[in-house]
Amino acid sequence: MTTDLSEPIAVADLPAAHSFVAGALRGGGGPVFTTCHPADGSPLAEVESATDELVDEAVAGALAAQPAWARTSPHERARVLRTAADLIEAQARRLVHLIALDNGKTLAEARGDVFVAAAHLRAAAGWAATLEGVTLPADGSTLRMTFREPVGVVAAVIPFNTTFMFAAQKAGPALAAGNAIVIKAPELSPLAAPVFAGILTAAGLPDGLLQVLQGAGEVGRRLVGHPGVSMVSFTGSTPVGRQVMTAAADGMKRVLLELGGKSANIVYADANLDAALHATVGGVFRNAGQRCFSGSRLLVEEPVADEFVARVVEVARSIRVGDPFAPDTQLGALISAREADRVLTMIGTAVDQGARILAGGDRPPGVHPGGAFVAPTVLEIPAGLTPAPGIVYDEVFGPVLTVQRFDGMDEAVALANDSPYGLVGGCWTRDLDRALGTARAVRSGYFWINSYGALALDAPIGGVGLSGVGRELGRVGHEAYTELKTVIVDTAAADAPPWY
Repeated sequence: MTTDLSEPIAVADLPAAHSFVAGALRGGGGPVFTTCHPADGSPLAEVESATDELVDEAVAGALAAQPAWARTSPHERARVLRTAADLIEAQARRLVHLIALDNGKTLAEARGDVFVAAAHLRAAAGWAATLEGVTLPADGSTLRMTFREPVGVVAAVIPFNTTFMFAAQKAGPALAAGNAIVIKAPELSPLAAPVFAGILTAAGLPDGLLQVLQGAGEVGRRLVGHPGVSMVSFTGSTPVGRQVMTAAADGMKRVLLELGGKSANIVYADANLDAALHATVGGVFRNAGQRCFSGSRLLVEEPVADEFVARVVEVARSIRVGDPFAPDTQLGALISAREADRVLTMIGTAVDQGARILAGGDRPPGVHPGGAFVAPTVLEIPAGLTPAPGIVYDEVFGPVLTVQRFDGMDEAVALANDSPYGLVGGCWTRDLDRALGTARAVRSGYFWINSYGALALDAPIGGVGLSGVGRELGRVGHEAYTELKTVIVDTAAADAPPWY
């Protein structure tokens, strides 16, 4: 890719083509859609959706390139990933501006995406040569062993909220294990993924091993259901996750799904309230609340509820919302005006159902009239309100925090588990027994104690219930992109009597 990424990007500098196939940017050949900057609604680019023929070409190219890559030394695969990580960091300033344009998040948040993407690639490089099988106990004349082998071609469907980072989170493990990968970019933030692919190509990745396709759901369905695809890795909403499972079922493809969440952040009365305050606010309002593991349900123990909720409300009201490129902006735009309207409608419905607005609940003042902004919102759910407003159970994917009060650990756990989701959770307490007891009792795939929101790249993450299937990151997450094969060697086959 020839685009210079050393300086901040301007709209005029954006590429004219947005799919990435056979090592080069390509037009999709299909229907055109306009992608806009979320902070003011201005058009950024006209993007061509991938035709069925381009999907077929991308998968065919991946199938052709993958066997040689699988035979490549894992140390060479690791070298390519580390080189790509170096290139990402060297081009960080330009990439940060691209992501802020594409997504509407603040420069600080975009910078985090860039450097976490580089960290993902380095972590994947570390696993390339260390994904190992085992030798099983010998039995007479047989030797038994297992091998980790690539699955083949991986289809990855990634979300709009952290597109660049998720491209790395999917591509790193897939490529480290010897697979090829075809990414379907999100329609609402299509610009970052092909740039990511270009960087991998510049780092020495052979053509065909990382491809990017553009378009809406029909392109994703075509890719996920393609007979040349062996595995599907999807991050996104639970309703779309169901569609992915359906599309993958016909070919019995392996699926890895990280889906929605409605996660509880529990504050006990003995907690360090200063630390809990900062993490609670960051856990729900960062990235404009557009995170699957957002701590969108605050459960606070009655003795400290008045004090702690008042402090949360004070901070929420003070958050600076506006232009993502302004250095003092703390919360940027949602991905689109449609999403902002959907969130505001959910807030209004919750109020009609009995919730009380303590902060926000509308568009913040002073923002661009064409921007997709929602003020940081805190909603208190009155005790005994039956049924509870739907917003307590439904993922908002916006800057909205619901507050519920509880008495004692049993009620806290009951409230936390009163959800069809089970992605993450957290609690704050100085009592180790209570902390571990809560962590074990809350039904989730990931849980923080006295922190909230920081992911460890060496620890697996994933959900239960409507929050998904499988795990990403860590050894388990990297092994998910491999097939486990058992090989048995019989050293005395000639001495065995005939079966008859």
